[in-house]
Amino acid sequence: MVYGMNRQQIRPSVFSHPYLLLCLGCMLVYASFSAGQAEAPLPLRSVLLPAICTALGTAWFMARYCICGSSHLLSVLTVIFSAACVLCAAMLCLLSSHPLSALTLLLLLMLAAAGFWEYRQQWLSDQATCILLGAGAFFLHACYILYTSYLTRQHDVFPVSQSEGHQAYILYFVDHNFALPDFAPNKVWEFYHPPLHYFLSAMWVKLQMFFGTNTETAIENVQFLSLFYSCAVIILGYRILQALHLKGAALTLPFAILCFHPMLILLAGSINNDVLCLALTMASILYAIRWYQSPTVKNILLLGLFLGLAMMAKSAGVLAAPAVAVLFLIRLIKGKGKRRGLWKQYGLFLLVCAPLGLWWSLYGKIRFQMPFGAISALAKNNPQYLGTDTPLQRLFSIDWQHLTVFENWDWQNQVFEHNLFTALFKTSVFDEAKLFTGGVGLCFSQVLFWTNILLAAAAFVCMVRCAVQVGKSGSLQPYRSEVLFCGVLYGTCMAFYIWFCFKQPFACTQSFRYIFPTVLVGTVGIGAVLQEHRPRAVTCALALLITLFCVCSAGVYLLLGTK
Repeated sequence: MVYGMNRQQIRPSVFSHPYLLLCLGCMLVYASFSAGQAEAPLPLRSVLLPAICTALGTAWFMARYCICGSSHLLSVLTVIFSAACVLCAAMLCLLSSHPLSALTLLLLLMLAAAGFWEYRQQWLSDQATCILLGAGAFFLHACYILYTSYLTRQHDVFPVSQSEGHQAYILYFVDHNFALPDFAPNKVWEFYHPPLHYFLSAMWVKLQMFFGTNTETAIENVQFLSLFYSCAVIILGYRILQALHLKGAALTLPFAILCFHPMLILLAGSINNDVLCLALTMASILYAIRWYQSPTVKNILLLGLFLGLAMMAKSAGVLAAPAVAVLFLIRLIKGKGKRRGLWKQYGLFLLVCAPLGLWWSLYGKIRFQMPFGAISALAKNNPQYLGTDTPLQRLFSIDWQHLTVFENWDWQNQVFEHNLFTALFKTSVFDEAKLFTGGVGLCFSQVLFWTNILLAAAAFVCMVRCAVQVGKSGSLQPYRSEVLFCGVLYGTCMAFYIWFCFKQPFACTQSFRYIFPTVLVGTVGIGAVLQEHRPRAVTCALALLITLFCVCSAGVYLLLGTK
């Protein structure tokens, strides 16, 4: 016992407010790299500030944690060793030609060492494992945004001098004191989007400019908001897995996929509205499950709030609505004698969700005759146009001659990926970028690409097995409604993706970022199979595949910072 607390009590007290810890972490990174990008060599402040905070945090945590079940000598030695590692990291980063990737690699290795030490002490609980994985994800996301500018690997983002694109939408609110556009939003590129993300980003930009930051750097630092959102997605994913009562390897292995998924790393560096919409969608999924399990007014109000805000961030937030509607219907069918109260709750849900989710579309329609679902469409003479390919070609034909693990398109040779599913696998791990042309980076990328395909196939098999087993007596039977919810969510996302690719037949519409919730469904499927106490060979195979996926993902995006 230390300070009246035992080992099991310390972690919950420290990590019971993960969003606050995440916010503090983002603020620490911003304070260390307020210019928005890392330099080589790193300024002394950028190394010493996180090093000192890490040393103090390590000393505090280990001194309180280790003494609970180990000798004072071991505690002191552990603290000294950790502090020495931090100082070595600081020196290495000051001298290295690629300091940011070196610092991140050392932090990841320290987390791995901490996990191994806890495992040897038999203290490595599910929560401890997930904390270490989440910390690793944060470091990797932070590293990525610091070597990625606001003009690199973005979607429809242009220099701040231009008057169209996502950065222009943000600056419009900055320059017009947060007034809504007084012109038809669909007439300016990317202004058709609902304004939540741009309004929040404008507040952050304006705050920075108040303290003397120039416009371009302030826009660059919008990535810190995306860093928070992307890591919030991971926290929400953990809570969703917990809400489905996954434990042990059934919790930690699926969570590792979320922590190191390349798409979340890429979204952390974006300044558009995709990652905010995703975070709010994940929150609505979490509260849909919580409401179904405990149909209280609080849960349904939070569900309505998050789903409405997801739609206010991006229209694609509505993709979670069909799955939510299925849970509403199931609860109504089962709720004999309670239906009047349920109808009242549904009314409260609409009262909160509908105004938040629909006001922008109604505003555009009433004031500017902007069509519902309007987007900034490309012309058919654009080289990306794929409308000349037949549906069979788009679905089943593979261009083996030009197949690489990277490019969704090749502007120089006018070659564009036309297969919907090949593009899906490419963009899920590399987005639309050609990251490497050779060397170790290309090797890591190739292994990551094929591992991702194997993992996706394994997840699909697990989902199908869950769908088959849910009707039988067994461990999944009590979760029949949750399995149906996940199935409808997955089906809705995939149906939307295929419809959108044919509705707007351009290479740029074939992007995995539109349907990231399918990753969540896949991880739930894997977790459910692992929870069933499958043969040890199945667990080991999945563990090996997931470990390889995570290591290659980290390797690719650490090596990318050395280019």
